[in-house]
Amino acid sequence: VILDYLKAEKVLENVGSLLKQKTNFDFNIIVIDNSCNKNNAQILKRLEKYKNLELKINKKNKGYAKGYNDVVNNLDSEYIFILNPDIFWKDENSLQKMIDYMGKNRKVGILGPKQINDKGLIEMTVRDFPKLYLQIARRTFLRYLPFLKERVFYNEMQHLDYNKIQDVNWLQSSCILIRKKIWDKIGGFNEKYFLFMADTELCFNVWKNDYKVVFYPEVVVYSDGKRLSEGGFKKFFQSWVLRIHLKDAIRYRLKHFFDKNPRKEYYKINN
Repeated sequence: VILDYLKAEKVLENVGSLLKQKTNFDFNIIVIDNSCNKNNAQILKRLEKYKNLELKINKKNKGYAKGYNDVVNNLDSEYIFILNPDIFWKDENSLQKMIDYMGKNRKVGILGPKQINDKGLIEMTVRDFPKLYLQIARRTFLRYLPFLKERVFYNEMQHLDYNKIQDVNWLQSSCILIRKKIWDKIGGFNEKYFLFMADTELCFNVWKNDYKVVFYPEVVVYSDGKRLSEGGFKKFFQSWVLRIHLKDAIRYRLKHFFDKNPRKEYYKINN
């Protein structure tokens, strides 16, 4: 399932690479357009020629969480791939590898591959569970202060070995595979979040429901590396997206202020 916002050309590339995947299972592709832009929709309509693809053009921007939920909640499938529009698959065995890993590791609820951006750099898609003051510090000069520098470094998981298969707190949902039964049990993305933090909470709830979130670098995908939330403190006053990010971050923090780290609680029970 691919949710698009003004990246129609990237979606075409994404779908083209998906259709070259070699699998021993059937899969369907659903593209949702949240752009509310006639030109973007017209480009996406080129996809209608594919038999195993469904295109949904939304008349209004439903937001990230609701945009996915309205489609995924009604699907009858064992697994769901949640994809950003700019994901590109070079290895034609990528889908099969990820499904095979999930089949052999029944306690894995969410699986995410390594991502490489257009600059050839590893996208840091793994994060520690967020703390609001660190999310603010990351975008300002505060990140360089001695007593915050190491905490920001850890929160961004800059120390992580991105060549190692490992359990992680949460994965950005730019490219993740999730078991549909777990999605249904959790209730999908929390629609109180418009653009951000829904993936954070999804992973939080997967751990809470006794399943793992795993980073899987045996599969590598590619992306343009451009994120809606990019920008520093000055851009905050100019960017509607960054203001939404702050609102969603505050909403998440208030909801989980007293919650313990569910990954640590999982290990206490299962070790």
